[in-house]
Amino acid sequence: MNRHHRTTNRLPMLFSSWLKKPLLRMLVNTNVQGQHHLKQSNQTLYILETGRTSHQLLLKRCMKDAGFERPLPLILTASHHHGNESRQRLEAQIERLSFLADDQDIEVVPVSVFHGRMPRRETSLFNLLSGEHWNTANPLRRALQVLVNGRDTLVQVGRPLSLKALVQSHPDQPSGVYAHKALRLIQTYFHRRRKAILGPALLNRSAQLSLILKDPDVKAQIHALAAQEHAPYSDIEQQAYRELDKIAANFSPATARILSYFLGLFWTKVYRRVHVTGIDKVQEASIDSQVVYLPCHRSHMDYVILSWNLYQHGLMIPHIAAGDNLNAPILGSILKRGGAVFMRRSFRGDKLYATLFKSYLRHMAARGHALEYFLEGGRSRTGRLLSAKAGLLTMTIENYLRDSSKPVTLVPVWISYDKLVESKSYQKELDGGKKAKESLWGLLVTLKSFTRQFGDAALSFGEPIPLTLPSTLDDNLADQAKQMAPKIATEVLTKINAAAYVNQTALIATLLLGSPQLRIEKQHAHQALHMLKALLQDLPNPPADIAAGEPERWLKKALQRDQVSMDEEHYCLTAHQAREMTFYRNQLHHMLLLPSIYLLLAKRYAKPRLQTLPVLIRPLFQLMQRELFLPWQAQDLPEVFRRTRQALEAQACISHDKNGAVTLSDNPLSIVLMQTAEPVLLRYFIVLRVLQHNSAMLREELLQESQRIAAELHHLFGFNSPEYSDMRTLDSFVETLLEQGALGSQDGLISAQFDTEKLLQRAKQILNQQAVSSIESHLSPK
Repeated sequence: MNRHHRTTNRLPMLFSSWLKKPLLRMLVNTNVQGQHHLKQSNQTLYILETGRTSHQLLLKRCMKDAGFERPLPLILTASHHHGNESRQRLEAQIERLSFLADDQDIEVVPVSVFHGRMPRRETSLFNLLSGEHWNTANPLRRALQVLVNGRDTLVQVGRPLSLKALVQSHPDQPSGVYAHKALRLIQTYFHRRRKAILGPALLNRSAQLSLILKDPDVKAQIHALAAQEHAPYSDIEQQAYRELDKIAANFSPATARILSYFLGLFWTKVYRRVHVTGIDKVQEASIDSQVVYLPCHRSHMDYVILSWNLYQHGLMIPHIAAGDNLNAPILGSILKRGGAVFMRRSFRGDKLYATLFKSYLRHMAARGHALEYFLEGGRSRTGRLLSAKAGLLTMTIENYLRDSSKPVTLVPVWISYDKLVESKSYQKELDGGKKAKESLWGLLVTLKSFTRQFGDAALSFGEPIPLTLPSTLDDNLADQAKQMAPKIATEVLTKINAAAYVNQTALIATLLLGSPQLRIEKQHAHQALHMLKALLQDLPNPPADIAAGEPERWLKKALQRDQVSMDEEHYCLTAHQAREMTFYRNQLHHMLLLPSIYLLLAKRYAKPRLQTLPVLIRPLFQLMQRELFLPWQAQDLPEVFRRTRQALEAQACISHDKNGAVTLSDNPLSIVLMQTAEPVLLRYFIVLRVLQHNSAMLREELLQESQRIAAELHHLFGFNSPEYSDMRTLDSFVETLLEQGALGSQDGLISAQFDTEKLLQRAKQILNQQAVSSIESHLSPK
């Protein structure tokens, strides 16, 4: 009788399963994240967040697509409705542990299924019907979920839970206790993972703005401004509301879904592939923290490509701080609906605006929204990282000091492209042209350039940086945050560089710009690119990843993109191509300048030896460290220099005899690297020589005079680097020297705080003598 009862109960389930399989195949398109956690073993079981038959079928389909053979592993359910059954099965698995060998384990793999992945608006009827709300048992709503969002289904496979480790953490407990704890851990994981993917529910925008206006800090500033201007409180409050309305995003899940679809088509047309590295670290950090993405800024494509890929990898779409120059008619509205938070370039002199923005960020953090902003402020026109503009970071730190109940994790992100969309406009700006104003029409005009592929793009996520509270909190948290920000900003920029993805164009640009007459024989080019790639991987600060494939194919693609030219025997660069390619070469400066200087010293110094070269490099390293955000401290340098030398020896760039005498080898890579280093060292020399010549100068005068001489040198020697005399590059170098104490400022006058004579005399021995003579001849009379 019981057997007959069980059989009749299974018939509807079997019929439902048989019916759902073809429907799911037709309606559901899955994006599987964490697929590497899937494995077929009788010591691995899977646990779903819900007991839905369709989700079990989807998991089985994923296993089948991954190559699993029957019988498929055991699948449990973590929902409270199936809790007793799952707990009993987990208890049975825990009891099995005692029969396994010491080196064996049983793992439980959590699997979440999301149809759609957008946060829901609290007042949206559509979201109530079809939104991602896992604890409903309504069959109609489940059907609507699949019908509306099935083509955008995410299957998230989590990190396995080791039952053996769980038992060993609290020995001598009954198996039922372990089973209960395991199920509770998995349920907690599912809850946190869901929040990390969907984000918080979206408040009504008007209610959200009104809530921020009630913030005590905002009310205090409104009162202060009303008293200052002798105006009614209500008038200033209305002014604050209007400003806040310009700032606040108006995120629309529907708009984001539509944009996601069209961007998917767009990336396929424009980029052959988007390489994503290190995303697993972010997925783990997002479970317990508010995530703040801090990418480098090289293109307007940065925030679009980052948001789209985060969504594709099962992460919440961040709200993005953008300059209010993008808040143009129509375009601004679209960007706001995609998550843009608009801000002025400067808050200086407007305390109410600064308080509004800070309170808005605090409100977003408290609700659990992911944020994104660019630490460099604007886009880099040179390819190298710019010095930090730490205003928003200071606000993030201050808000965390005020309320540390929710952990905050900063995520550095490296973004690069084989070909930059803004290449032409950047060249014009570096030549002194005005920056084009953003508009919808400008965007539409730019779209015309996407008639062919731009190669590959890359997103590389650096090591996450969790914010930590200082040992003591000051009474003035704003000042304390301001003191903490520069150090944290430097750490972020250093980790962005550490996450570098070296693309094909950067390798080609380094090779051709460092070759005599900007040309190299085809055979030598292929060999030198192999050597350059191998050298980068052997350095003490290697890239996180590097372009795969054969150099011959890279060069063929660069020819198609009109980044390289070719005659019968040579690859070469035209003057226009050379100017464009400096952007990509400069992305590798933080890795290549140290070995390049090592080679230059080995060639130019009278008696280069293993013991003397590191001594000569140390003063130069101090100049480079902050400008290039190098990761090492003084105590690390002996090992860094040793590994750099070994990497150069491995590529036959140098050799040494038993007495320690260093000999430079004559190969194409050696020439390329020396040509990479010399223009940078000459720029350092110009600034210090101008300052020595004039004793003390106003900062603006120092920059203008250095820029004038650098431009002359660039014209005479053809360094093919439009940023060579760029004011911001020179200013960043001067700022670095001021921060290090090498330069000092008193009454507005900048002067050297060390004896520059010895350093400059040594530089004259090493640098190109014609270039040094030219600099001397162009110094202004005292």
